[in-house]
Amino acid sequence: MDSPLAADLSSVLSLLTDDSEDLNQTKSFDPTCSFCNEPCFTPKIAPCDHIFCSECIEKLQSDKNKIPCPKCDQDSASLCRDLSALAIALSNGESSDSTTTANSPTYCTACKTKDTNTIAFCFDCVSYLCENCVRAHNYMHCFEGHCVVDLKELETDKVPNCFLHLTKPLVYFCNTCSILICEDCTFLDHSKDFHDYDHISKVGPKQVKMLEKLFDRGNAKTNALKNVSKEIETISSDLHGQYLKAKSEISDTFDFYSTHLVDHKDKLMRQLKILYASKMALFNFVASKLRDVIKSIQLILSFVDGVKKSPNNSQLLMLKQVIDYKMENVLSYNADVNLPAIELEFLSNYKTIQIGVKNTFGYIRCNQAEIENFKPEPEIGSLFNDLDLGNNSIPIPDINSLASFVPDNNFGPLSSNMSLFDKESYNVSNLLQNLSENLYDVNPQPDFDSNSRFFPASSFTFPPLTNRHKMAYHCKFGEFGTYEGQFTEPGGVAVNANNDIIIADTNSHRIQIFDKEGRFKFQFGECGKSDGQLLYPNRVAVFKKTGDIIVSERSPTHQIQIYNQYGQFVRKFGTELLQHPRAVAVDNKGLIVVVECKVMRVVIFSQFGMVMQKFNCAKYLEFPNGVVVNDYHEIFISDNRDHCVKVFNYNGQYVRQIGGKGLTNYPIGVSINMSGNILIADNHNNFNITLFTQDGQLVYATESKIKHAQCFDIALMDDESVVLSSKDYRVYVYRYLQASPSEF
Repeated sequence: MDSPLAADLSSVLSLLTDDSEDLNQTKSFDPTCSFCNEPCFTPKIAPCDHIFCSECIEKLQSDKNKIPCPKCDQDSASLCRDLSALAIALSNGESSDSTTTANSPTYCTACKTKDTNTIAFCFDCVSYLCENCVRAHNYMHCFEGHCVVDLKELETDKVPNCFLHLTKPLVYFCNTCSILICEDCTFLDHSKDFHDYDHISKVGPKQVKMLEKLFDRGNAKTNALKNVSKEIETISSDLHGQYLKAKSEISDTFDFYSTHLVDHKDKLMRQLKILYASKMALFNFVASKLRDVIKSIQLILSFVDGVKKSPNNSQLLMLKQVIDYKMENVLSYNADVNLPAIELEFLSNYKTIQIGVKNTFGYIRCNQAEIENFKPEPEIGSLFNDLDLGNNSIPIPDINSLASFVPDNNFGPLSSNMSLFDKESYNVSNLLQNLSENLYDVNPQPDFDSNSRFFPASSFTFPPLTNRHKMAYHCKFGEFGTYEGQFTEPGGVAVNANNDIIIADTNSHRIQIFDKEGRFKFQFGECGKSDGQLLYPNRVAVFKKTGDIIVSERSPTHQIQIYNQYGQFVRKFGTELLQHPRAVAVDNKGLIVVVECKVMRVVIFSQFGMVMQKFNCAKYLEFPNGVVVNDYHEIFISDNRDHCVKVFNYNGQYVRQIGGKGLTNYPIGVSINMSGNILIADNHNNFNITLFTQDGQLVYATESKIKHAQCFDIALMDDESVVLSSKDYRVYVYRYLQASPSEF
């Protein structure tokens, strides 16, 4: 049958107590005890499906938990089920313990044929019956007295009767006990003096609403906890990846450090050997000279002694002049050699080394305060009263003590199916070189702020990078003039998705478009303040997904204009807010990031001119002149006077610094190449390109073979070419990765 088995207590009791017959003239049901064979006034059904009266249950109970059934010799659980309770369970669509399912089966549970439909239910067998089984129950003596009920005759819309007063429906709800009661119960166990009860018609809707609210809260809480669980899995996976990456970076930095230390050790040892050999050669020469003088003196003295033994002094007097001359020569030699005071000693500056290692090796940054301040939600303890959480606080161990619990290998995330140490590294090659070559001139550097990822602004000066690769431009175009392909001031440059070069010709109040070979394509804009007109456009950017061109204008308009890829005017905004726009960039979502130079402010607009965010960064910037944005909502701003690139997030928080004085002097622009590396351009001495990872590690460095005049702006092509706009009214295209990279 399609509908599940359901019957209210009154219908079942009528079958149990009356002499009614079923469809197929089943005999009247008179429940008898399986032990005493007497009629049961309070019948009980054991889990083995045999019926007993309450008195026999007490007699049969041999121990606290088991009852031996006299018919099947099985030990059944002592909690036998009241037959009236079974009827109520059936009214709610349940079967007995042995046949309980989510829905009543549509096949016969009494015979072996499982593909037959059920038409009735036997309360004695506690089974759903097919047509053949119903016929067997009607005519076989073994089924005599069984209560068989047609499923079609069961009703589901009646109120169940009371367990204690079998003929009374449960029409009242006791608020004190939170149970359904009948009218007789209101006079006995639930009197009005001690209990508060109402008719279910009044209490029912209110209780249903309360349950619905509770269910809604439960569902909302479940969804919230699931989201938190997913976030924890994601963070755990990220943490694991960052841990492994940081561990590898520490090992690589150590190996790098060790290599430079070994090299410097070998250099000092060679220098020591040279100094020692040179000084020893000097000493050997002086010693040899002294030995010769001593030998000469001894020979003269020996000759004089021999001459003195002669009987007369004629020989001595005859040779006296020669002897005097020889002795004067020998005695005139100054035995007190005036050699300079020579010291050969290695002086170690351990304090400077400690500070240098601390400030150059790198460090680990972790938001430990958030971990220490973590407290679980107090609602968890209130939802589960039986779960003892104490004061609902979880003790957080000291971070340093956790290191002993982290194994060196096989340390994985919390969940096996899921990507907060940030990878902190800093390129130290040139710092080590400076430290090793000028060991005695290094001044101790103060400890930097632990809340900053890298060194604070202007905290370290890099030694000049002398081993840059040479690069040459492979394309140049433009000249002074106001015709097509000529410039009066190529102030800003950008590249679109087709590698077309877009130039903001500031003093000509126009935008010119060229292909990647420098051939003129078209131009738009004219001097004026109306729609479609430009007034001193100084920087330009491109939203590559749509091809829209974003143009920033300097004084007197101080605004942003947007044109489509064909040069048609779309909209303009920012006049009332912007003061000195100096650089502009577009992120992958189409948000426009504008950097103002004099007020040192960053403003983030939507494509429609709505201000999404703005913040002041005068504390960190001196003269910003270029900006680029990565896919992780980080803003890279080149600071011309502070010789580096400053990194901020979209909330205005200072994150880190890339480059520094001596390495990226007076940068003119910053960009991100196809590999995700940060490219910083400067025109100090030569036009220089310095490539870093986004964490600040030095990757590659080149310089131009020729010197340029003042440079305005740069942009990158997809083929790793750099487009440079210069004050000599020309645009140059460099390939900066032609030479093979080397270590720095």
